[in-house]
Amino acid sequence: MHRQAAVFAFTESGKQTAERIAQALRQQGTAVCCFVPRRLETDGFAGFEELSQTVGEQTAQADALIFVGAAGIAVRAVAPYVESKLTDPAVLVADEGAQYVIPILSGHAGGANELALYVAQELAALPVITTATDVRDQFSVDTYARQRHLAIVEKDEIKHLSGALLEGKPVGALTPECGFVITPHPQGQPFSHTLHLVPQDLVLGMGCRSGMPQERLYEFVETVFARQDWSLYRIRAMASIDVKRTEPGLIALAKRLRVPFLTYPAQELCAQKGTFTASDFVCRTVGVDNVCERSALCAAVCEGWIPQNARFEQYVRLSKQAQDGMTLAVVGLCEK
Repeated sequence: MHRQAAVFAFTESGKQTAERIAQALRQQGTAVCCFVPRRLETDGFAGFEELSQTVGEQTAQADALIFVGAAGIAVRAVAPYVESKLTDPAVLVADEGAQYVIPILSGHAGGANELALYVAQELAALPVITTATDVRDQFSVDTYARQRHLAIVEKDEIKHLSGALLEGKPVGALTPECGFVITPHPQGQPFSHTLHLVPQDLVLGMGCRSGMPQERLYEFVETVFARQDWSLYRIRAMASIDVKRTEPGLIALAKRLRVPFLTYPAQELCAQKGTFTASDFVCRTVGVDNVCERSALCAAVCEGWIPQNARFEQYVRLSKQAQDGMTLAVVGLCEK
């Protein structure tokens, strides 16, 4: 399931199809924003002046972009923002008549193929899947990793593994040539082409002083994780209080770590159970006695990764760490 989607339409007919897509996505719990040219703006559809600017903003926020219209429009709109198959959002195109749904970017790691199948089913449309492993019904390591919350370390090795499978060659334990390893410590090369998949079993909670640069935040997290002998690939999500939802350094850090940045209001953080490292200053400033510990637990609970009645003491892997206006804490996704 995708967390947040942006749907773009360009005509009145396209708006009707966009609304059907939005309703289908909301049924599975996805937050959806719909966009149209300013002249077509109505309730439920925000107007844009420059498509490229709005697409850029949504690429940084949403994990799925859906265009109702010509594929060429979608390709030109997203082209300036394409970075990596492991970080780009899923990008789909549907025609105005809702006959076809085509994933055009991040089919596997971004979940575009799965999303296209779901949207096509809801529209009674035909999904057009073009990735070789799907067409030939072969195992896809990036889809496997995404479905199981496994971080891919060596993205360039994906092509070797997929290529071997498409050529009918053995992979994994059957050959020394090519294979993947699931491990929290991505080290060693048991195959000539080794792909490490790291279980994303940690939630990072963070707080910081306003204006803190991303580089400082990253160095702080990297240093703390190194002391614990933890790979940064183990982070599934980063969380904080909602007053930090637009904090540039935290947004950039989450993007660098390739994880979603989740924020929650003080009231929701206060509702978390357990014994936390309290601060009167923080409470006076943002309305909750602790941000990093409570937000890490809140994210794990709200996303359904641990039980609703979980207490911080049961799942904490690292309590509050502080340095120069930055704080972090880590919650694990299984009991201690």
